Amino acid sequence: MLKTYAVLVTPQDYPPALIGPFIAETNAERYAERIGPFESRRLKSKVDAFVVVANPRSKHLDPRLPTDPWTLGQLIAEEEDQDAFPCLYARLHAQLGDDVAEKVWSRATGWEGNKTSGREQLLASAEDWRTQRLGAAHALKRIAVELWNDGMENVQDIRRATGLSRTTVYEVLRAVGIDPATRDSEE
Repeated sequence: MLKTYAVLVTPQDYPPALIGPFIAETNAERYAERIGPFESRRLKSKVDAFVVVANPRSKHLDPRLPTDPWTLGQLIAEEEDQDAFPCLYARLHAQLGDDVAEKVWSRATGWEGNKTSGREQLLASAEDWRTQRLGAAHALKRIAVELWNDGMENVQDIRRATGLSRTTVYEVLRAVGIDPATRDSEE
């Protein structure tokens, strides 16, 4: 089974938060290194953040916030009157790093001013979503191979689990030297 990771964030005055899953442990470590100190400074109290093995039965906050201004702006508006932990900005900071998070946040809240037209903002949003889609597609392809290697030898089951087309699953498996036709014919 594919091993995934999560970041457990434990503040003093809030319930702990579980953020994930992360496919790569190094991504989870980088996220934990950013969010723990940031929330410690924001809350002015010790906040620990460390990597754990993700439990699929546990509720996780998604580590990937949208970066297009319109969608992020809606999330900010929804959370505005809530005392949420970790806050959206802390999660965005952990996801993108300080400089990029500040620019994305400024665009979403309108503090950057009206430097870009609506069309330019929509084009930027489309670019962000396309990038996220490509990243998700690559991750799903890796998961398909891991599922096969873990014993799930039915392409239809892998297709249902990942949402990839049957053709894509066959292509991905063949690209790593696995011939799924041989195992399918053995059944």
